[in-house]
Amino acid sequence: MRKPPRRSDVPPRNADNNKRRLDAEVAPARIAQLLGTVNYKGSPKHKRNPAIFGLEPFRGDRGDATLCDEHANFSPADMVRIPAMIARGLRAGLIGTNLWTVADDGWIFEGRVTNAVQAEYHGYPVRPAEPIAEPVYRRFRGWADAHGNEADKQAAENCAALYRFR
Repeated sequence: MRKPPRRSDVPPRNADNNKRRLDAEVAPARIAQLLGTVNYKGSPKHKRNPAIFGLEPFRGDRGDATLCDEHANFSPADMVRIPAMIARGLRAGLIGTNLWTVADDGWIFEGRVTNAVQAEYHGYPVRPAEPIAEPVYRRFRGWADAHGNEADKQAAENCAALYRFR
């Protein structure tokens, strides 16, 4: 097993959103509905260099936003993996107040609605210290062990190492 790359120093969140929760149970019909409708559209707020992702410059205050390219080493070449990442998170039942997924390298990404009418989401890395990280990992781990393929199981291992879960 390869050791995941060292995570960059992700600054702490100014105020954590403790209202984020996974749904206790996710009906297969809900998963199927989301698999058929969820779309990703990148947000310049979560990119240090939005132009290399084909996005307009971000002109607002990023506050404590995590950055895909700076914090999680997500590159424009990784964009092709986003639909598979979304599908992985949905199949694993990582659904609740937002959507979550686990990348192959172990990073947990959170998807938040940008446009509800078009089921459009933007995503960003979850900090290791955020309370939502562990329940997302635990559910993903259980799903990967029971139903996932080898890549899913490796992603769970990488997540455990990166986030230092036991």
